[in-house]
Amino acid sequence: MPFPALWFLLVGAASGILAAAATFWSLGDIAAPRLFGHCFGLQITSSCSGVDGSVYLFPGLVFGIVFAGVERWRGRFDPGVGTGFVIASVIGNALAVFICVALIDPLSSAIEIATFDLPVAFAGGISGAIGGAVLAGATAMFVPGTDPRPPIAVAAGIGLFVPIVTEWQTAGVFAFYIAWQAGFAAVLAANLPATLSPPQGSPATA
Repeated sequence: MPFPALWFLLVGAASGILAAAATFWSLGDIAAPRLFGHCFGLQITSSCSGVDGSVYLFPGLVFGIVFAGVERWRGRFDPGVGTGFVIASVIGNALAVFICVALIDPLSSAIEIATFDLPVAFAGGISGAIGGAVLAGATAMFVPGTDPRPPIAVAAGIGLFVPIVTEWQTAGVFAFYIAWQAGFAAVLAANLPATLSPPQGSPATA
């Protein structure tokens, strides 16, 4: 594995630890919409609810800041690209969480099996692919030459392991975010162009 990708595997793991810890800082549950009689959230008895707002906000924010910060420190992202990356990371994560939560109930109804894990895994894979596509696609737009396809595939693959969050509770939250952010960071870094034009006045151009 190339040095930058290996290095970013560790960066992503550290980001995942911080992101997982941040999700335990409760911001209150986000209300889920009910449209055409269908709950786009978690159907619990008569209520339609989402998950805590911290899950929508913090993982994407932490990952965006850490990854963009490292690339800025290396002289590869200018402030504009770094800011755009953080915003895309927040949007991608929030969208992934919303889609994952919204898909669990309909997939559970459609997939008539004894275990709850498979519908949750499918929801995680689909939402991971969509969230990963938002961030990888934005990166490709900000940094021409980036190949977004491998990061999207990794995001979808690791997203399939969302059930460990419900199965292992606290340990599962840490395991999932460490794996997802480490894998995505490493593959995204490996698929950035080998040479980026550093911002003017950065140490790389001095």
